[in-house]
Amino acid sequence: MPRRKIFEEKGRWLEIKPVVRLLTEKQEVVLATINRFGVISLTQVAEYLKGQISHVSVYSTKDKLLKLGMIKAEKIGKPLILYIKPTGVEYLGNTLTPFTKINFSTLQHQLTMNDCILALKRLTEKRGDTFNFISERELRSQYLDQNFSPAERRNATLLKRVPDRIPDFVVEDDEGGIAYEVELTRKTSKRYLRKMERYKDEILNGRYRQVRYLCENEKIRQAVTEQAQKADVPPHMLQIEMIGRLLQVGEDE
Repeated sequence: MPRRKIFEEKGRWLEIKPVVRLLTEKQEVVLATINRFGVISLTQVAEYLKGQISHVSVYSTKDKLLKLGMIKAEKIGKPLILYIKPTGVEYLGNTLTPFTKINFSTLQHQLTMNDCILALKRLTEKRGDTFNFISERELRSQYLDQNFSPAERRNATLLKRVPDRIPDFVVEDDEGGIAYEVELTRKTSKRYLRKMERYKDEILNGRYRQVRYLCENEKIRQAVTEQAQKADVPPHMLQIEMIGRLLQVGEDE
C-alpha cells in the first residue's frame, strides 16, 4: 500500500488516505460490462469479453464481485443471471442510474437482446471491423438526463413510457447509428405506428440512419411491416429481420 501523503494547507496539516483499489483492471472491465447491460447472464459476459478476458477470469471475477456486493446473481433456469448493484455503479464512478433488481417480466427480452448484440458483434468483428454499440441502459440514462427533472424521475407513470421513446440498443459505425428493436411479442397497431413516426423524424433529423426490427416470429414481422407501410416509412429507413436468422448466422460465424 502506498504511503500516506502529508501536506500543509492554510496552516493545517492534512492527511490524505491512499485510495484502495479493490479490483484489477480486468476485473473492472468485467464489472463495467455488467453495468452497461444492467442484466446479463454469466455466459453472455464471457462471450462478450472473449479474446479480451478468459472465461476462467470472468468466472473468478464474478465470485469476487459477489463477495464485495457490487453485483448480485440469481439462478433462473439454466443461466446464472448477473445484475449490477448500486455499490458497483458507485465504484466505477459511473453516471448510469443505479440498478436495484431484476424485472422478471422483461428478463427474457433482455437476455434475447443481449444475444442479438453478441451475434452482431461476432459478425462485425468477422469483417475485421470494431463493434460499437449503446445499450438500452445507457440510452435510458441519456434520455432521462436530457428530458426528466429530478421530480419526474420519481414518477412511475412517466418512467413506464420511456421504453417507447428509445431503441432497445443502437449499433454505431462510420456511417452513423442503427436503432434496433427486438420484438418477442406483438404490440398494438397504435403503439407500432407511434414508434414508426418517431423513427421517421429521428432518421430525417440525422439521429439514426436506419431502424432494424428483429422479430421473433412471422406474425410479428407481418405486423411490423403493415404498420411501417401505414406510416409511409421509406424502404431505406427500415429493415425487418427474424431473430432466429440473425442468431443462426452469428453462430455460424
